[in-house]
Amino acid sequence: MQTQFFIDNAALIVLALVSGGLLLVPGLMRGGAQRVSPAQAALLINRNKAIVLDVRDSAAAKAQGLIPDAKRVEITELKDKAPNLLKNKELPVLVICQTGQRSGAAVTILKAAGYTQVFAVEGGVAAWMEAGMPVTGKSAA
Repeated sequence: MQTQFFIDNAALIVLALVSGGLLLVPGLMRGGAQRVSPAQAALLINRNKAIVLDVRDSAAAKAQGLIPDAKRVEITELKDKAPNLLKNKELPVLVICQTGQRSGAAVTILKAAGYTQVFAVEGGVAAWMEAGMPVTGKSAA
């Protein structure tokens, strides 16, 4: 009896499983990183002396500018540089990229290197600028 139910409804069961799996994709793409808004990031910088780590490539950083006092390491170099990036791995680290998509992978790399408080800035530099937060060295487009 139960077997017949699964046979009769196989298409619906497959559809339910696939759609459920697709709901997990955004979370998996972010690397399970804890996200903070640009406003929350600013509070962490001001209150907890958080370090901002910009993982964009040079062209994007030059075009959009940098967050003041941010350290810049391209994500392609991060795995090699992460172990010695900061002396104090207990300090909060805010990872920021162009749109917030790559920062999750960077958070995973930093946590594997021993950093304890690592956050991805939701929406990346685009959201940072949209929130009216400061950038320096922006090139004219």
